[in-house]
Amino acid sequence: MEKRILKIIYTVAAILALSACNTDELTGLNEDPNTIDYVIPEYLFTQIELDMPRQNTGLHQGMQYTATYKDVPDIGGKQYNYILGFGFGIYSTQFNSIKQCMEALTTPEDGNKIALLRIVRAYGYHILTDATGDVPYFEASAALEGILEPRYDTQEEIYKDMLNELDEAAASLSESLPTFGAADVLYNGDVVRWRKFAYTLMLRLAMRLSNADEETARTYALKAISGGVMTEIADIAYLRYNATSPNPRAPHNEYQATQDPDNAQGDKLSTTLIDQFVATRDPRIYVLSVVWRPQGSTYVPDTTLAAQRGMVPGSILGYPADFSTYSEYSPIWWDRETSPLVILGPAEAQLLIAEAVLRGWYNGVTEKEAYDLAVTRAMQQWALWPNVPALSPNNSTIPQERITAYLTSGYPYNISGTFDERLEQISIQKWLCLLGDDYEVWSNWRRTGYPAFNYKNWQGNQPYPGSVTGGEMFRRLPYPDERATNNENQQEALARQGFPLDPSVRAQSDALLGRVWWDKDN
Repeated sequence: MEKRILKIIYTVAAILALSACNTDELTGLNEDPNTIDYVIPEYLFTQIELDMPRQNTGLHQGMQYTATYKDVPDIGGKQYNYILGFGFGIYSTQFNSIKQCMEALTTPEDGNKIALLRIVRAYGYHILTDATGDVPYFEASAALEGILEPRYDTQEEIYKDMLNELDEAAASLSESLPTFGAADVLYNGDVVRWRKFAYTLMLRLAMRLSNADEETARTYALKAISGGVMTEIADIAYLRYNATSPNPRAPHNEYQATQDPDNAQGDKLSTTLIDQFVATRDPRIYVLSVVWRPQGSTYVPDTTLAAQRGMVPGSILGYPADFSTYSEYSPIWWDRETSPLVILGPAEAQLLIAEAVLRGWYNGVTEKEAYDLAVTRAMQQWALWPNVPALSPNNSTIPQERITAYLTSGYPYNISGTFDERLEQISIQKWLCLLGDDYEVWSNWRRTGYPAFNYKNWQGNQPYPGSVTGGEMFRRLPYPDERATNNENQQEALARQGFPLDPSVRAQSDALLGRVWWDKDN
């Protein structure tokens, strides 16, 4: 009997062991050997950086860099209904990735890495809230924690927290701690340059509040300048793209390598941009602008100043017979395979300092000194763009003598002008130096009112037919519809900001012309 009992026990144990072994083997069959199920912070941080830039659909025409004879692509130039608004996909991609990366960093030596993630997160959030207003912020990655209906926080709360985040992150950066190293495609782990990035972004955000909360704006502007913002070309944060990963901001899709005058989107450079260039003899026109002249069965580039001609925004309906005589972007700008994308740079930093001096907040330099340095860096940075000798006879490197001539006789800083005249000049320079970063130009235009664009060019100062805003440029983008997922919180945010509650009109004129918290009357 005892032997039989032992035999049964051994048999059951063997069966259980075999069962466990088979279960492990069967479970393993569902595992993909080519993927990993855990976070490698370095790999994830690279992707987070590459996701920093946002698409600028509809704003390039709206900020009057270009004009077109076509209707559908020209949402901004002709103030058509911006149906899609600003996508909230950034939550499931950028913000969730940042949270996952942070959670994978658990040692005391990860301080620098955490700081960089906080800085990049602030960069993403300021673009999102600037475009739409109140958004989920403190519960932004709520889905990862089981909260499926995050509240919408006020833009004022968001801005004050972003400024605090940048302050703490910049102060915590230490040259004695490791970084992401080569996985950092912006700065290769250089803590000194990341600190300048953080303080430059802080200065941008601080100045955004100049009309909404001057005390906070002044406090953080001075803190940023004292901490050290970007001053040199080497400080520029930029990404370089290639043929398999094209620059998402470059307008390369609108221009064809064959120089077909009827390019894909019907875009040409606007009179607003060309007239500014010509009136001030701005040397950037030789880098950016070209007219394609027919020569036999092909076209050849004409980059002479006299040849450049802009199209009036919102004034042409239907393909014009003289379409090929208008200026368009040079291949130096739209070359998709090697075009860099500037995320943040010293030209903007110095223009922000010039404005801080103008407002009486800072006296470490003169307005003219900051302005001159900003313009110099803005022109020098074009050397980052590759030359295209086969398609453009000009060089992307602007000679110093042309920069000097521009600053002394072309468009010198008007130090004796009124406050508004000087703010306008600083803002026009920002519009010129931030070409490609349409969201930031749009935000600065809403804050300052400059450049003073004319959006009523149709047949005697009339809005273009079909404009749902009556010829006014929209001031915010509508939320994506969350009626099925987070309706109560979104409705509360819309009501709080005074925007329409009826989903059928969210993308119409009232929502488009509504102002976010920092966008005060100007």
